[in-house]
Amino acid sequence: MRGILFDEQGRGVKTVQHQYQVLYLSGGRAEQNPADWKDALYAILRDLSAYAKEHSLSIDAVSLTAQRSSVIPVDRSGTPLRPAIMWLDKRNAAVCDELKPHEDKIFRITGARLNTVFSGGRMTWIKQNEPEIYQAAYKLMTIADYLAWLVTGEFKTDHTYGSRSMLMNIRTRCWDADMLHLFSIDEEKLCELVAPSTVLGYSLQQVEKLTGLPAGIPFISAGGDQQCAALGLGVINDGDMEITAGTGAFLLAAASEIPEEIRPDVICGAHAVPGKYVLETSMLTCASLFDWFHNQFYQETGSSYKKIDGEIADSSAGAGGCMVLPYFQGRGSPDWNNKATGSFLNLTLNTKRADMARAVLESIAMEAANNLELLEHYVGKAGAIYVSGGLTNSDEFNRIQASAYQQAVLKSNNAEQTALGAWASAAVAMGLFSNLETALQYAKLADNITTYSPNMEWAAIYSEKRAEMNRAYRTLY
Repeated sequence: MRGILFDEQGRGVKTVQHQYQVLYLSGGRAEQNPADWKDALYAILRDLSAYAKEHSLSIDAVSLTAQRSSVIPVDRSGTPLRPAIMWLDKRNAAVCDELKPHEDKIFRITGARLNTVFSGGRMTWIKQNEPEIYQAAYKLMTIADYLAWLVTGEFKTDHTYGSRSMLMNIRTRCWDADMLHLFSIDEEKLCELVAPSTVLGYSLQQVEKLTGLPAGIPFISAGGDQQCAALGLGVINDGDMEITAGTGAFLLAAASEIPEEIRPDVICGAHAVPGKYVLETSMLTCASLFDWFHNQFYQETGSSYKKIDGEIADSSAGAGGCMVLPYFQGRGSPDWNNKATGSFLNLTLNTKRADMARAVLESIAMEAANNLELLEHYVGKAGAIYVSGGLTNSDEFNRIQASAYQQAVLKSNNAEQTALGAWASAAVAMGLFSNLETALQYAKLADNITTYSPNMEWAAIYSEKRAEMNRAYRTLY
């Protein structure tokens, strides 16, 4: 969890970060202790409040963006009743299988295709398998809802989180009675829906005692992390696109309206820009796959990613024929295949470790190219693609991306695009700027943008290799 103290120009003047870990269990389960977030939140608020006081600065608002579809059941006092079930947890696969006959209706109403990622099926799993927890729960909350409650005492959530639940009607932006019935969820157990860029409430006196953050500070829900990343990168108008290459990869395009002929090969969700939409595709493994490979095969180099980057650059485009199916947590868009697994293909006795490492990055980029095609079907060809996320710290990966997409890839020197989106949301909510475009233009005056252009020789290799990768996937699944 990171807390960044921004000034009125959108410049970060102080950053505090606290680390924690997801607990990965057998059977595709993933959980986390909600105390991790509570402790990190209070520690960050303490540190930033002390910094502000020391430097004679005032804190005028708190703006929050967070991951979107993990679930925490809490009682009326806001106390968690069990560990959070994380967004990448797959224990609700049977719930999704049971609801498969209703998938067309679910997509038509919610903009989401049935998948274990979304929070609604996770809530249903709790009701079916831990009925005592469900009955005792006052609210079933996302991480963002829980953090907002800790600061304000309000049980509220915004449309961006609702649109990742399969319980919210994407057109009315209200909890949908038919979906609640299908998933067997009681509406009173859900938080009140509000628009993003909304003041959810104000910091409590007890929070001031614990952290030093003055009571009465506006608390703003800026929207889910991927929507805020898109906002921070400038994905506001129809056809703007971005890729966030984090633990998973998320590709988003902005849209003013829901496309008339939309198919369930993309997800349609609420944007962090109030009233607008994002069309989204997802890859369930991205940096997490690269980290896995690094940890398994580069132990002797310590934790240095510079070593692996150097080896990848020495391997030629195409990775000596080595190919990866990057579905180590299943496949996301377009078919949401939870049964898909990862594979290394075309290995020979001549295959080097560096080839395998490069093949991992190439496979991620080629799967992203598959997803870009889906988005372009609805919004047209992107003139340029904004990229962010941990994996884009690798220049070689960005060169691979540009060549796989056969389009320019743009990366800002500001790594905190998600937080910048949250700042812009707050800046408009607090009346500093009249609209988000103006706020972002002002904040980005000092930005340095690196442009990665496609290597057309690589592009030809990746076009052929992507076709081979897709054939291999179809053959297996």
